[in-house]
Amino acid sequence: MSYKKASYLALSLLVLLAMAYLWSATELRDPRSRGSIGPGYFPIILGVLLILLCVLSFVQTMRRDTDQTISIPNLDYVVVTIAATSMLMVLWSYLGIFYPLVFVFVAGLMILFQPSANLRRLVIILVTSLAVTLAVFFLFDQVMSVRF
Repeated sequence: MSYKKASYLALSLLVLLAMAYLWSATELRDPRSRGSIGPGYFPIILGVLLILLCVLSFVQTMRRDTDQTISIPNLDYVVVTIAATSMLMVLWSYLGIFYPLVFVFVAGLMILFQPSANLRRLVIILVTSLAVTLAVFFLFDQVMSVRF
């Protein structure tokens, strides 16, 4: 794939993501703020800044004279990771069980990226996945009181 096409694709996806981010940030209303800085103020600034920087990068890419071919090493791993992340989000929204899904997600990705499957490696992967899941649980659920 050419560098310019890849840049245009990535920048277009980032602009779509920023627009979705802005849309969700405008929904953050706090009736107590009464026109002052509310919970959506900084996310809106970040969304607008992301769009502006993407437009700037789009113009810079258009003005570039040379184009080169780029290759993405391990593209299959990238695609599988994106698909697994999408599946995590969909299953979380339908099933509502976040922490068991995070455990399976982390363990699955670690097994995918460490294909030498001996018993010792599998135990290390499962213990590490459990530690990551517990860290996420304690940080978000216990410390910050964010319920998933």
